[in-house]
Amino acid sequence: MRRLRVWLAATLFGVGSLAGGREAVAVSLDREGTMKLGVRTYVNARVGTENTHNGVPNRVGSRILPSTSGTFPFSAAGHLRQNRFFIEAEFDHRIDRLIQEGVGPLSLLQGLPFRLRNAGYHLTYRGEFDGIYDWGPREYSTADFFEPLLRLPIAALNQTAPDIAAARRHLRKVASHRERLFQAYLEASTGRVFFRLGRQVLSWGEADVFQLLDHINPLDSSFGGFLIPLDERRVPLDMLRLQYRIGTLGPLSDTFLESFLAVDNKVGFIPAIPPGSPWTLPSFGAPRTEVRTFSFAPSRNLRDARGGVRMVFNLGDATFSVAYLSTYFDTPAAQLFTVRGLPIEAFNDGKPCPIDPRFPFRGNDPTRNNCGSPVHVHLTAPRVQVFGSTVTFALPQIYSVFRSEVAYFKDEPAFTQRQFDPFLFGRDGTTGGRRLRDSINLLVGWDVNFWLRLLNPNNTFFATTQFFVKHIRNAAGSRVFNPDGTPNPDREVLPVIDTLLPQLGVPLEPVMVSQPATSLLQTLLLTTSYRGGQVNPSFALFYDWGGAFVYQPGVTLIRDPFRLMIDYSILDAHRLKGGSGISLLRDRDNVQFRIDYVI
Repeated sequence: MRRLRVWLAATLFGVGSLAGGREAVAVSLDREGTMKLGVRTYVNARVGTENTHNGVPNRVGSRILPSTSGTFPFSAAGHLRQNRFFIEAEFDHRIDRLIQEGVGPLSLLQGLPFRLRNAGYHLTYRGEFDGIYDWGPREYSTADFFEPLLRLPIAALNQTAPDIAAARRHLRKVASHRERLFQAYLEASTGRVFFRLGRQVLSWGEADVFQLLDHINPLDSSFGGFLIPLDERRVPLDMLRLQYRIGTLGPLSDTFLESFLAVDNKVGFIPAIPPGSPWTLPSFGAPRTEVRTFSFAPSRNLRDARGGVRMVFNLGDATFSVAYLSTYFDTPAAQLFTVRGLPIEAFNDGKPCPIDPRFPFRGNDPTRNNCGSPVHVHLTAPRVQVFGSTVTFALPQIYSVFRSEVAYFKDEPAFTQRQFDPFLFGRDGTTGGRRLRDSINLLVGWDVNFWLRLLNPNNTFFATTQFFVKHIRNAAGSRVFNPDGTPNPDREVLPVIDTLLPQLGVPLEPVMVSQPATSLLQTLLLTTSYRGGQVNPSFALFYDWGGAFVYQPGVTLIRDPFRLMIDYSILDAHRLKGGSGISLLRDRDNVQFRIDYVI
């Protein structure tokens, strides 16, 4: 479990490396230490170091139309890509003494047939703001790059022009600022039982950065993009969490059962990354009306609730867990609808169109109700079953921790070329259908401390590496084209248009990026410490075996309560590929300057 890795870092890194770089902790607000306040805030400036990709122009006869595979809006090297302001304030109050003294209504708890211990409540406020939409470069702070979209030819009958004003309002609403009561829960223990009730975050599994058994809370990438730490992107859910401590059970020790039930309608794709954000995927950045998207979240009731249970125990020197989840993934299932034959006319699929009386040209014609688009996409959240287990053990002789995790995903969302190509499914019907699949996922991780006295004579280096394998069961084919030159409909894909296809003479059909049946990913993080923990260099590496890299050298300077972080993210791939999706952001190299204040 993670506590083994904490032990590894704390006990093996050496006293000298931790003495000067003391981790800031919450401050007590009362003499007894029952009320504590912790505050973490930072501001960053993330500057692009390369031009974003314009994509390959689409050629239709003698006309050259803008690419559907580029990054929108175009941003030159040296332009600000993010100016993020973040604050998180946590208040924790232990109320055992107040219960014992019978203060106010807490005296009623003394009449319970059981005694509460470690009772308290926790509140977390979080505020986020990105300044690029106010004082950033004009591609983000103005509508200059949006307005040329109005001059593009309309491809279908009854298709409306893009609503630029609405798109800009949506961008600012979703990606500019957000203030919320992030977590709010009650917790207590009684006997062998621990419970926590309220809005909270729960994380299972042993993986860092990527999720296997950690598919409990959805991830929100709409605000800060994929370079924001995973813990900042988790969305809290209204949840009841229970733990029952068993103790010793035959050869098993420290055994406990843990379960949760979350009645919440939040999913990772609502809100999606809005058009105009620096972090949209290729072909998703520009607001267009060729495709109208409708997103459907689960209902907020017991029928659509998330739930899970796991058993954790020690056997010998190893910690094991076995888990089951019924949950929703961040990637939605997608189903396209259009008219029979070629999609040349906007249509009505029975779903209510977006209504704004100030902009009646958006497709709000009561005689048509077609939403002004020839293709409609319905995004839904299918229930996914996750079965998995973990094992973790320390190897003190070589100052290491070994960890592994395996998970079986049943009915996760999946996509084929036929689903997204109206030129294929439109010959026979009005939809490409919705597809689900099963996959086997494996993680092997190794964390180790070692001396490299030539580079650091006073402190050890800490290295952590992970190897991920994902295998899609009964995967669709991988051949892009049939022998006659038409796109292969039975091909596993990602919902991103490939930049290669316009060059091959297929300008109209949305030929998608291939997804391999088996994906391999390697991660590596190296860190050490100088000057008593005040200077902490690091190097992170991601390698997708399909042919994509992320390199991230960085350094953190610590002088409590301040931290100064500088890192350089290099994302490299020759072309768009499937697998981990690293290559989809190959044109977002950037350098970040960040100042933290922590108490």
